[in-house]
Amino acid sequence: MNTLETLSHWRLERDADGLAWLTFDRAASAVNALSADTMAELATVLDALDAQPPKGLVIRSGKPTGFIVGADVNEFAELNTPEQGRALVARGWNLFNRLAAVRYPTLALIQGHCLGGGLELALACRYRLVEDAPGASLALPEVMLGIFPGWGGMLRLPAVIGAPAALDMMLTGRGADARRAAALGLVDARVPTRLLQAAARGMVLSGKPPRRARGLGAWLNRWPLKAVAAKRARKQVAAKDPLGHYPAAPAIIELWEKHGGNALRAPALVDTLIASGTARNLLRVVRPQQRLHANCR
Repeated sequence: MNTLETLSHWRLERDADGLAWLTFDRAASAVNALSADTMAELATVLDALDAQPPKGLVIRSGKPTGFIVGADVNEFAELNTPEQGRALVARGWNLFNRLAAVRYPTLALIQGHCLGGGLELALACRYRLVEDAPGASLALPEVMLGIFPGWGGMLRLPAVIGAPAALDMMLTGRGADARRAAALGLVDARVPTRLLQAAARGMVLSGKPPRRARGLGAWLNRWPLKAVAAKRARKQVAAKDPLGHYPAAPAIIELWEKHGGNALRAPALVDTLIASGTARNLLRVVRPQQRLHANCR
């Protein structure tokens, strides 16, 4: 039996032009969240595409609730040891690095919510299009959970939109609607609903280089200006949280500045943050909210 036929959460279709369309539709869930089993299946899909590379790959959602709401917060809440925390970070970091390195062009077709790990997956694609509709929201809200975007967001978001805008998104958790995402350069374009499929096909086969930050925003990703950007960000964080009750924000700055956004290079920092009472308390609040959100759809 074809291994792709046994997948529960992903559907892969190839069209007559050699383009692959991968639909994420998490089983028994109202929303798409990235869990251990959904990510293992994505690795299986990438295996199949390595064996028979398409001309391009479009990743989209099969849910009316949006693209991907992020990682499964239940898995974060169940971490009991530092090793488990590091393994969870490594899972997404390695998988999305693999997606970013494939030989064929890739595109994330974003409708509705694209949050946390969902945006990190989209950033690992060469191109991003967003539906020009009121429900679109692109964000890395991990700081609000007392954690960090450890699956490539701290590496790729600054490279795409520049350090100042990326640090603002990561340190506040604020999202961007379709208009703002396009203005930031976070997406290649915002597209009317009726044109999404055609626009995705044209963009993924366009051969255009991936978007990258330009000007001062790009230079602030490099030494020595990177240290200047980090210092300014630390001052802003300290002004909002002078007693240091929320350790995730300074950790994000340090991981970006000193470790290239790779949390696996700072295991002690990761262990401390994931085990912190702040993260556990915030996750305890968010879990019922996520369930309520899913049940209301």
